Amino acid sequence: MLVIAGEGVSWADFLTSCQTPGQIALTYSEGPSEATMEMLQTLKEAQARVTFFANATWLQYMQYAGVARHAYMDGHLIGMTYRLPSDSSAGLTDDDLKNDIAQNSRTIQDLIGVYPKYMKIHESNLKDPRLLNLAKSMGYVLVGFNMDEYDYKYNTAANAGQIADVYTAMFTKQMDAYGRKASYVVAGYDVPSTGAAAALPKVINTINANGYDMVRLDGCTNDKTPYKKSPIQDDGYMGDAKSFGAAEYKHGQSNVKAIPLNPSNGGSKGGSPPPSSGSTDSAGSDAAKNANGGEMKKSGASRLTVITSTLAVVPAVVYAFFL
Repeated sequence: MLVIAGEGVSWADFLTSCQTPGQIALTYSEGPSEATMEMLQTLKEAQARVTFFANATWLQYMQYAGVARHAYMDGHLIGMTYRLPSDSSAGLTDDDLKNDIAQNSRTIQDLIGVYPKYMKIHESNLKDPRLLNLAKSMGYVLVGFNMDEYDYKYNTAANAGQIADVYTAMFTKQMDAYGRKASYVVAGYDVPSTGAAAALPKVINTINANGYDMVRLDGCTNDKTPYKKSPIQDDGYMGDAKSFGAAEYKHGQSNVKAIPLNPSNGGSKGGSPPPSSGSTDSAGSDAAKNANGGEMKKSGASRLTVITSTLAVVPAVVYAFFL
């Protein structure tokens, strides 16, 4: 068993695969960002849906709030990433932590009208069992992954196309070993200067060519109620018109025409404002100090640094273990 969060908490506590073989749920955290609108356009062309984990800190900026709402209106599932203030629960009571989580949730609800249920936690905080236990006690579903698309590694015009090769290699390895399809929850990053947006057309076509269906996390888990009724209490869940089983729910995908890569940054469209002090969910313990101190530079590259500083030390997951 891979223990990642302290006594009694393991990777088994995280959602890491779908219930139905042949399904694949793409998830993107750390946004919204300048890359999000490009991804939304690609997904619209493909008639495909994914899950975006919104960073409540970025939503204080009008342009990012609008993007998050756009994603929801387009039919994508909206979850939440959460990061502890100053990357530590030390000195915070359980009520302090619950209230901070709830405040992040309310920020998202103010935009889309529902409270997120699915949660990703900043990687550096996976070792905080109190946070995880509190989040679970509040009714949030913790989300992990069993495939990493490495968009933070393949982040230039020269190599962003290799992200689709990651999918091909995983699908091929699965078929060679088992002779059947598996199911996947994919970790991607909605951050400027990753290759996620630039590679998405080829990724979708690769998924399509290998006979997998793209689903939101509620389709991945057959969950008809993918949102919470309360941001702080575990008092039940609710769905909306686009939830699994509802009339407007959509899964699957079409082929899309490849979009040329931006030779300067692999698809990023510019800079980002600094997050405010308090909770953020961009990755990296060093960057946490900058984010919580309001010292992050206004550049897309700085947000990529935030992510890669932690991703470089995240232990590799033995994906076959979850197949």
